[in-house]
Amino acid sequence: MPIRSKILHWYFPTTKKMVRAYIAKKHGGLWKNKEFWMSIFIGAVILAIGFDASILAREHLKSALHAQWGPDIFLDFLPVLGLKDFLVWGLELLIVFFIGILFFNPEYIPFSLKSVGLLYLIRSFFIILTPLGTRPDQFVETTKGLFYNLAYNSNDFFFSGHVSFPFMLALIFWGLPAIRWTMFMVAAFFAAAVLLAHTHYSIDVFAVPLIVPTIFQVGRHFFRDDVRFIESRRHLHISGDEYPSHL
Repeated sequence: MPIRSKILHWYFPTTKKMVRAYIAKKHGGLWKNKEFWMSIFIGAVILAIGFDASILAREHLKSALHAQWGPDIFLDFLPVLGLKDFLVWGLELLIVFFIGILFFNPEYIPFSLKSVGLLYLIRSFFIILTPLGTRPDQFVETTKGLFYNLAYNSNDFFFSGHVSFPFMLALIFWGLPAIRWTMFMVAAFFAAAVLLAHTHYSIDVFAVPLIVPTIFQVGRHFFRDDVRFIESRRHLHISGDEYPSHL
């Protein structure tokens, strides 16, 4: 048998076994836990409510789409770049990356769903309070699909969803340094993109580092059992298959 064939014959079965062992280590015991399933269900409900609230808030703001817009010390001097497609597919890639993180770190699923849902629920309230019209230098595309419209075509300004989502993920996955700093960099890229595309006012971006940590701390308080569960599996080096029954 040629050396190349021998290497491939050894590599693929070995890799397959390693992947299976890793998945078994990460997921073992979790999916037999009723409390874990219930926490995921509650997280999914909160996330659905948050996104529904965002859609309803956008519908509420449609009447203000051509309302008065305001000056901005940054946007008035920044050039307008055609980054609308980047803002859409960049968000799609971020969602896929988020799902991948959860697959390899399933203990984060309940807290992540609840925290992101809480983020968008609170953001929906904020954007209703700021019914500004789109700036004349913002290009609005009306022929795209639903996701495109949700990711780009809107006047839901305060505060930026593109920036706050990865910023929140950085806080959620703080214990995973590589993911933490990746998400901070993604938030910085999105911050620059939404400003250069003139899809947000500068206050919508610069307020994120002040508002999102507060929302995160609110989530840590209300979902503290999920936080404890993450800590038990990652930092205390115990099985952590059971949720804490009380504080």
